Amino acid sequence: MIDFAGYSFQSNKASIVCTHVWNGHPVLLYAHDRDGDIQFYCGEDGHSMSDALVLGLAEINDHLQSMQDIPVVDPGHSAERAQVGGPWTIREMAD
Repeated sequence: MIDFAGYSFQSNKASIVCTHVWNGHPVLLYAHDRDGDIQFYCGEDGHSMSDALVLGLAEINDHLQSMQDIPVVDPGHSAERAQVGGPWTIREMAD
């Protein structure tokens, strides 16, 4: 189990991370889908399927330096910020 953003998940929980974040860009958009899926993005528009990696949550957490300040986000909500260190805005996701 891994405790992350206020919740406990299986360490190998499949999660989505964009290749930009995986390669060093900061997490500027974090989503906790209604079905429990977790996603991490750089905040840029125009991602395609080739920009997404599906990895275990523990692997993502271990690899990324910008994960320690992810806020608690309930299922069905996302958090977005303009820059590292900036305030997070939490929103309910559209259905």
